[in-house]
Amino acid sequence: MKATDLVVAASIVALALLLSYAMLLGGIGPVPVRSELRTLALNYILLTYNPVKVIYSALAPEGVTAIVWDYRGLDTYFETAVMFLAIISVVALAHGCNVRIGLGKGGMSLIVKTTTRILIPLIVLAGISITMHGWLTPGGGFQGGATIAVATVIALVTYSIDTLAKHGIRKKVLLAMRSTGLIGIALTAVALLIIGLAVGTNAYIFQNQERIGSPLAFPAYFDGTPTGGSLFFYNLFEAFAVSAGLSLAIIVTSLREEEVKETLRGEGVE
Repeated sequence: MKATDLVVAASIVALALLLSYAMLLGGIGPVPVRSELRTLALNYILLTYNPVKVIYSALAPEGVTAIVWDYRGLDTYFETAVMFLAIISVVALAHGCNVRIGLGKGGMSLIVKTTTRILIPLIVLAGISITMHGWLTPGGGFQGGATIAVATVIALVTYSIDTLAKHGIRKKVLLAMRSTGLIGIALTAVALLIIGLAVGTNAYIFQNQERIGSPLAFPAYFDGTPTGGSLFFYNLFEAFAVSAGLSLAIIVTSLREEEVKETLRGEGVE
């Protein structure tokens, strides 16, 4: 390890320790101690799933998902956009770089490959389960999509980036999946607004259940089980976008030197 690397590492550790010490001394200011819930928090708890007061409720038992995609859905939309802008930036840096099948070394041992072959379907199923129960239990589209992306990482490490390309997990496919997810989120956000304009009634952007002055609503139940209305669609499309987006970033950052150099030579860069 170079001396400069040691200096940088030591500086980071020293900064972290100094910040921690400052916080211990009260550097973030006094933290108020409350003996009761704030009014806003109490309203969320009482109204997140409240069939008696539908106009104030998301009809979703999982409060976090209801808050994220219903009560503050517009904030979440822009937060999601920021993450995908970062992924787009990563992809743009590797524009024109493609996987060249045949550069891989064959991956890891047969034992590891066999174990991975068993684990990958289980990881994907776990991700789907986390996604499809996100309005009932802790989880949701982001968590489920990130879990599914883990399968891409394991396959890439165990086999090779070539294997992913051979099985159709390429930049174009992942970009299409990511775009499908983002378009689905956007359409869900304005679905009731469009329907309202078509039938001549009031509706709102990011509306889930009926609200004051707007009788429109997404289906809140399926065979007696709560679906969270629009939350079902947000989770589904977000899982698409996150799993594809993260997998895309992983593949792009795993491109080999030969593939990058070939693209640079094609652009006249030595």
